[in-house]
Amino acid sequence: MEPSLSRPALGPLRALLPLGIGLTVVAWLVARAVGEQGGWSALEGTVTLPGWPMALALMILLVLLRDGGYVLRLRWLSNGDLTWRQAIETTVLWEFASAITPGIVGGGAVAIWGLHRQGMTAGRSTAVVFSTALLDELFYVLALPPLLLVLGEAVRPDGLGGGFGWGVFWAGWVLLVLLAAVIGFGLFLAPNGTHGLLRRVAGWRWLGRWRSRMETYADELLDSSGQMRALSGSHWIGALVATVLSWSARFLTLVAVMGMVVAPLASLDALLIVTRQLVMWVFLLVSPTPGSSGVAEWLLGVFFGPWFDRAPSPLAPAMTMLIWRMATHFLYLLVGVLVIPGWLRRTGRGKATRSAEL
Repeated sequence: MEPSLSRPALGPLRALLPLGIGLTVVAWLVARAVGEQGGWSALEGTVTLPGWPMALALMILLVLLRDGGYVLRLRWLSNGDLTWRQAIETTVLWEFASAITPGIVGGGAVAIWGLHRQGMTAGRSTAVVFSTALLDELFYVLALPPLLLVLGEAVRPDGLGGGFGWGVFWAGWVLLVLLAAVIGFGLFLAPNGTHGLLRRVAGWRWLGRWRSRMETYADELLDSSGQMRALSGSHWIGALVATVLSWSARFLTLVAVMGMVVAPLASLDALLIVTRQLVMWVFLLVSPTPGSSGVAEWLLGVFFGPWFDRAPSPLAPAMTMLIWRMATHFLYLLVGVLVIPGWLRRTGRGKATRSAEL
């Protein structure tokens, strides 16, 4: 019996909460800046810097590179079984799900469901998504320590909360290391052990209702693990390059945004800005709000306050947060609302109609 995945709630109304939270924070920052300056009439000069068109073009390019890397990675890891259109639509679905769920939840489960809905078995869908997660975790846990070693105390913001905040960061980093180890062990190093464990769990009496489906899922996952391990070295190298491209573009986007309203691009320390975002990322992962709304804006002020204090306009912090969230968060809410309804109707026909609960 084919196991299948339940349809998550992806309606357009789910986009309203994260959008409302983010815009509320930005509005509050604008109101505070206006109040501190004595009213709108006291705000002199323009918000954007002279070189803002180049910075804007760079930001758009980075957004395209980020998502292009995700699409390429899905194509590589699916061994070309996903068409370009399917890979793009899966990326949209994944990003939309990440934007409407808490950071600790993420969009991985929805991506598994989306791949399954497009015809993949549940086991292979899981293997592909877990493989992307493993690449993400490896990039993060391997890239950050050398950067911290090179930049030293400059990475640590004053408002992080002293030793406690830094301790939370390192605890989160260790958890990501453990997560990478678990995925790598379960999917690649000891898939037979994982298969046996899942089948033993399926044998628990109180799971009898789902036993057949879980056993089939374990068999598919074992088979898919073999397929993933059988991928050629070029496929894995391509997926790794796409991962580095996507993550680098993700964090360089803020540099481009700051080049529009905070300081000229040439004067910004891009490596320090990227590294501080990598540290900030751990805190965003445990955010309880959808898409880390509110938390992301607050942390941006904590980590990049020194840059904002030197900006020529008192509106620079609010404008940075607004443009940054538009490029990295609001964009995916909008595209998801436009694309997903049609995708649901189209994939509801034919072979990808499995939507019963696993």
